[in-house]
Amino acid sequence: MTERLNVLMVSDDFYPKVGGIAAHVLEISRSISELGHQVVLLTKIYDPKNELPEEEYIGNIRVVRVKVSDRRKIRALEFMYKGRRKIKELLKENTFQVIHWHKLIADSVITKIPFDGVKIFTNHSSTFLNWYEQKKFVRCRMLLGHMDGVIAPSSELTSKIKAILPKKPALNISNGVDISKFYPDTTMRHIMRLQLGYKFSDKVVMIARRLEEKNGVLYFTQSIPKIVENDPTIQILIVGSGSQEAAIRTFIKEKNLEDRVTIVTGVTNPEMPYYFNVADVVVLPSLMEATSIAGLEAMACGKPLVGTNVGGIPEIITPHETGLLVPAKSAEALADGVLEMFADESKRIEMGEKALQSVRENFAWPEIARKTVAFYQQNLNA
Repeated sequence: MTERLNVLMVSDDFYPKVGGIAAHVLEISRSISELGHQVVLLTKIYDPKNELPEEEYIGNIRVVRVKVSDRRKIRALEFMYKGRRKIKELLKENTFQVIHWHKLIADSVITKIPFDGVKIFTNHSSTFLNWYEQKKFVRCRMLLGHMDGVIAPSSELTSKIKAILPKKPALNISNGVDISKFYPDTTMRHIMRLQLGYKFSDKVVMIARRLEEKNGVLYFTQSIPKIVENDPTIQILIVGSGSQEAAIRTFIKEKNLEDRVTIVTGVTNPEMPYYFNVADVVVLPSLMEATSIAGLEAMACGKPLVGTNVGGIPEIITPHETGLLVPAKSAEALADGVLEMFADESKRIEMGEKALQSVRENFAWPEIARKTVAFYQQNLNA
């Protein structure tokens, strides 16, 4: 039987924030605890209304929050300072075998403390990729030199961190998806289509992204005129918000596309299965990406993907089986990919079914958790 481990998870990005890392940390912590291990999660919280306790249990996970001030520019520094004190307190209270962190800068600083177990870093970071391209290798080594092993959710991230820290064990473990929450559901589809005002005959193309430059959302926006001109039944659904939202709304207005494009903001993760079930095709227009959690959630709802050929996206899309891969930074290619999807309905439906099968076989959280715990034990026994 597997030895029961005590794991201290550290992430300055966590619930109630909505995003890929926050979702990953919650799900991997939950799944590891469901395997019988104890997980304590240290995070930060900006909570001016004092709505969240400094400590609580989410399922079996003990969540410890370090409260930070309303001064946005110094919150990370506050977490580094207060988090180091808190982590030392937690280590005195408990015997942990593993410290596992997820954010490149703040978490790496916090975990630079004496510890008898193993320290594992999961590298989700687009910042790391930017530093790699800029050859800021010394900075990466300074932040990550104390880790005993690294997990990365794409082969691109794995190979690049191996190049910088070749003596550190590195393993590619994909992000995962909660298949008990994300699954095909005709009731969800009908409810949300009615709420959004779609007709039964409408074909819905969706992106679920933070509307930021690295996610390629402006290229997708620029692809919309060609998509809707070629098929009057196609509707575009954009779920998300971010710094490029205003530019997207301006483009939609200038092109008189308000009746073909719906933008929804403020959607929580528990609501997302309804939106993915609305869609017929989901697009990942990213310029850089690990393993897209949104992509996996869409696949778990039986949706084929049109994704750019970057980062970890090719690791979840098998071309012409679970979706299509197109070049990044090309509105034309995104439009052509979407239109190709709708050119053959039976093929599109078949790709959605294979996407669902792929997620259930390869990307369910229990399997991701088992691989992660095995990596912990490999390094503990090294």
